[in-house]
Amino acid sequence: MRAVAWTAGAVDSRCCGNVSSKLGRRHLQVALLSLGLALAYSCRINLSVCIVAMTSRNTTAATGFPVYGWDQTQRGLVLSSFFWGYVVTQVPAGMLAQRFGPKQFLMAGVVGCSLLTILTPLAAAWGGWKLMCALRVGEGLFQGMIYPSTHTMIGRWIPPLERGRASALVFSGTSLGTVTTMAGVGLLAASSWGWPSGFHVPGALGLVWGALWLWLAADSPATCSAISERERNYIEASLGASSSGEKRHSVPWIAIMTSLPFWSLIVTHLCQNFGHWILLTQMPNYMKNVLHFDIKQNGLNSALPYLCLLFASFLVGYLAQVVNERRILSLTASRKVFNSMAHWGAGTALTLLAFLDVTHDQAVALLTVAVALESGTLAGYIVNHVDLSPNFGGAMMGVTNSIANTMGIIAPIFVSQIVGDAETHSQEEIVRGWSTVFLFAASCYFSGNLFFVLAGSAEVQSWNTPTPKSKKGASCVSSADTISSTI
Repeated sequence: MRAVAWTAGAVDSRCCGNVSSKLGRRHLQVALLSLGLALAYSCRINLSVCIVAMTSRNTTAATGFPVYGWDQTQRGLVLSSFFWGYVVTQVPAGMLAQRFGPKQFLMAGVVGCSLLTILTPLAAAWGGWKLMCALRVGEGLFQGMIYPSTHTMIGRWIPPLERGRASALVFSGTSLGTVTTMAGVGLLAASSWGWPSGFHVPGALGLVWGALWLWLAADSPATCSAISERERNYIEASLGASSSGEKRHSVPWIAIMTSLPFWSLIVTHLCQNFGHWILLTQMPNYMKNVLHFDIKQNGLNSALPYLCLLFASFLVGYLAQVVNERRILSLTASRKVFNSMAHWGAGTALTLLAFLDVTHDQAVALLTVAVALESGTLAGYIVNHVDLSPNFGGAMMGVTNSIANTMGIIAPIFVSQIVGDAETHSQEEIVRGWSTVFLFAASCYFSGNLFFVLAGSAEVQSWNTPTPKSKKGASCVSSADTISSTI
């Protein structure tokens, strides 16, 4: 039923002994990437909690910090404006990272966003919600460089059989950033430091990360002076030299854009992000207006689902490593199973939340299940870009992430239009509006994953191998990275 040619694994064991089981420089890159994503996410989503404090007289007037009378539509625009910039730099960043190396673009993304995050309270004071929108667009422009560059780093540093676990560890940083931000910013906003500290602290930590990244990171094993010869040989034998960044090739855009497996990534990424951004940016709103939690309870309860997601990410990474190393499933089947667990599981939880008359605890539990199950995407579609093309995974991620994050623009506005303003709508209307939102998100999860199951693949595509300009160029793109699998 399945045929699997794990040639990369054969190269690993033949050439490099037990180096694959030892901690090395590639693991340091994974740790730095994970921490960088955590801080980037912290700068991205702190506004989701802070805006509750910034616009609620009950939480800020007594402490002496500014209160802004933004209505639901204005708040939705402020929350969505990040993505107006975010979608613009995805594709250029992917191409530039593949061509010139990802290190500098990752640093620019995190450090630039951190600086603007520190300036956020001033922007709100000087220019109100309109200047806030402009600043958030700038943050989005910087952060648009991060994901494509991260995928390029993974494609250059991580051998195929380690990708499931390594990717789960890297992208668990988004959960870590979400947990610490949801809980920490809620506590900071309720403290004597007030809501401005919810921007100052993540921004300052992002600058510290930038210094560490500049010191310890490298574009590839080939350009890393601190890596051992054994580890470099192991990585390059597993990937093929072209994936180590020594050769630069044009991105085969026509072949990529006519690839059905790539379109399955676009569709599932688009549907994932609609549900993801509704939950991430609007959960504090739901907690306040439907469950009636105060700012401290709001932050802690909004963080709980992402704390569970963080732990689930480690479990998924371990399970994916076991499934792939023991060849229990083909790589294609493995990606689809984990992605189905994530999307169809989350969709089921949101459907129950929409239809059932639940208590506060039950609502938090269902939201927690929906978010925690998203961990399956870390061994599903998220790493699938690099499966299809180790050479051009960063550029591909730039395309899918750019398209998918239009949902970050649409989701807050969609919620504001469906749910309405709590000050002008009855409680029954608000609850009914949220039921509609959850059902729509669930339908996106179900339909997007169905397309991925039917059309997705984890086979390295023929266009991953650039057209060689010489015999040397042809040999450097070897079959060492090929994992051929059929269901």
